[in-house]
Amino acid sequence: MVLTRPAAAAVRRLREDNLRAVLEHAWDAGGHGGEGRGEPGSGPAALTGSDLIAATGLSRATVHDVCEELIDRGWLHELENARASDGYVKGRPARRYAFSARAGVVVGVDAGVRRLSATVADLRGTPLGRASATVDHDFERTDVAVRLAALEGTALAALRDADAEPGEVLAAAVGVPAPVGPDGLTAFSGNPYWRFTNPGISAHLHDRLGWRTLTDNDANLAALAEQHRGHGRGARHHVTLLAGERFGAGVVEDGRLLRGARGGAGEMRYLDLVTGVGSADGVGRTLRDLARARGVAGEPEQLLAAAAEGEREALTVVRAAGRRLTRVVATLAGLLDAERVVLAGAVAASAGPLLEVVRRELPRFLDSPLPEVLASELGPDVVVLGAVDRAVQEVRARALELHPAG
Repeated sequence: MVLTRPAAAAVRRLREDNLRAVLEHAWDAGGHGGEGRGEPGSGPAALTGSDLIAATGLSRATVHDVCEELIDRGWLHELENARASDGYVKGRPARRYAFSARAGVVVGVDAGVRRLSATVADLRGTPLGRASATVDHDFERTDVAVRLAALEGTALAALRDADAEPGEVLAAAVGVPAPVGPDGLTAFSGNPYWRFTNPGISAHLHDRLGWRTLTDNDANLAALAEQHRGHGRGARHHVTLLAGERFGAGVVEDGRLLRGARGGAGEMRYLDLVTGVGSADGVGRTLRDLARARGVAGEPEQLLAAAAEGEREALTVVRAAGRRLTRVVATLAGLLDAERVVLAGAVAASAGPLLEVVRRELPRFLDSPLPEVLASELGPDVVVLGAVDRAVQEVRARALELHPAG
């Protein structure tokens, strides 16, 4: 029997739908391997044909046929027969399958201007290797080639730490402190800092290493990490507020990340116009400036720790910074009607004294019900974890086009 061209196309589409249905269920069956701070998960989950039939509604013959193809493609592997391993062989044993999380790897990078951080993870987002570098990049003096070389070197160092090869990388994602459009570029002109932080990173890593690379705003990736691993779980409307040297916000509305027409959603330059705030300077820089003005020594984390212990001068500085932060949270929550605001970044781990001020002062600016204001538990690598999650998303979306190494 010879199929007409439309009929053949319909058969191919049906086959791809079946492949994707089984693969998606197998991919999810082991859970998210990067819970909490990104520690490895519990390993692959065994799936029988009956499990996949119940999950997909496909026939037994179709399920096993599809699994064979996914094994050939490298996405699944067949596990040892459970009965045989127990010494019990009576009856026909059920075939067991598992997703091949090491069919390839992904790379996530946080490309700051003071610190570069990279994580290599398996295809469930479980970290396998890490690397970081402290850099002294200046957007007015440092050549972009220097920045790109440092970023590439950090990513390759993380691959070595993971005992992985560049050819195993199925996707990479990079977070930058700039608005990023759908094409991975920063469309806004007239800002040399943004131009320096995102100097064609996706094209560079593709040309140099052959990697499919997605560049995104760092706060957007932090919000993605919170959505998958942190305080964003269970919240359909939440904002992740990166609060280090400069503020940046990743906004999730009804479960979807908001980007805007040119990637500018969540940019905080509007704070220049907010009374009592006056700039997009983040908590770290604000604490440092307030402390210097009062003659108080210490870096932001030290000031927060001293305030938590009741040290008077540190408390004065932290309370002033907290009142300013309250206005930032109030403008975001009031504009977006967010149910949760997550303070993320390096200061989050010691942000208790700041959040006490915010929670106390917020009723002055907003009506009830007030948003929850929480400190991220994902640590300083929240952006790089979000980059890993974004890269995994990309691999999943394109899985049937790819040829994994497994």
